[in-house]
Amino acid sequence: MPPVIDDSLCELCGTCFDVCPQDILSFEGDEVPTVSYPDECWHCGACVLDCPVEAIRLRLPLQLHIVPSPANYGPPAEYDADALAKAADFSRSVAVKR
Repeated sequence: MPPVIDDSLCELCGTCFDVCPQDILSFEGDEVPTVSYPDECWHCGACVLDCPVEAIRLRLPLQLHIVPSPANYGPPAEYDADALAKAADFSRSVAVKR
């Protein structure tokens, strides 16, 4: 699943186009970048992290979601609780929003 670019937030800076290691984006300068090769996306998040206005979201395939299961690993230790909460927040931030 390719990144999603919010047309209303994009400032046409071209940063996402410049930082994408797979060159999946097309950018003309006066139009919002488009995803030309969606199947080539590595879901690395470079475009999301470098976008100065947070106009890009990643839609991760289910296989890339990291969900620790208490059934497999037991309840988290107190020192892990904060890290797990941050991971869960991140997962929700890149999931498909409907």
